[in-house]
Amino acid sequence: MTEKLLIEKSEELLLAFFKELSGKERKSIGLMGGWAVHFLLKNSGVNHMGSRDIDIFFDPNKTSISAITKKLEQLGFRPHSTFRWVKIFHSETEKELSDEESKKHPVHNLSYVYFDIATPTPQQHAMPEPLLKKVFEKEKRFIEIHGTRVMIPAPKIMIEMKLKSSVQRTDLFKRAKDIADLYGILNSNPEFWVRQKSQKAKTRGLNPKFVKKFKEKVKRFKIDGTTELAAELIKTDENKITEVIEKI
Repeated sequence: MTEKLLIEKSEELLLAFFKELSGKERKSIGLMGGWAVHFLLKNSGVNHMGSRDIDIFFDPNKTSISAITKKLEQLGFRPHSTFRWVKIFHSETEKELSDEESKKHPVHNLSYVYFDIATPTPQQHAMPEPLLKKVFEKEKRFIEIHGTRVMIPAPKIMIEMKLKSSVQRTDLFKRAKDIADLYGILNSNPEFWVRQKSQKAKTRGLNPKFVKKFKEKVKRFKIDGTTELAAELIKTDENKITEVIEKI
């Protein structure tokens, strides 16, 4: 299965999940990660890549993990690890495979769509992300995805999540994806910039702890292939990306 088809399959499953949510559930279950960035930018008229993985979050005070996992099971996902679910496809035929069927095929013939679950506080079978507390307080948006209303974190929270995750990544592709997403959000939201003589001088309003740790890694990102791959992913000039991240 090509990267393009895998992203299309991921989007199809994402939409199927959110379409099944009730009006009440849409206030306590939201979309984060690469797909949230994609649709945030798309709704602003900016083309940005999608994602192979689906990342959602929920308020454990209003929704149970069992309610979410039941929906995932109905969509054909199976538990993969603590907070991750997976759906496996044959790369050539695009046929969905069970765990047992997948063991009969070489790894290079398998394609995966992962579904990760996060919460603001530690919960069983979910990844804790403290920044989500701010989302359920007030820092959120509701966007339309193919006619379906979906909650996402506010751009500031998305930026801070990317600042935090990018410096922790060991996988080059995921790190480059974070940088590409970070570039896309910052480049499309002028409220996060201090301007001097009409030029972007530096970012503003972001968590200084995350900014400091990110700045310590920028030099490495420029020489380890991160910014180069990020530029390839969104089909832009690498210098444009480095110019933005150097001003964070």
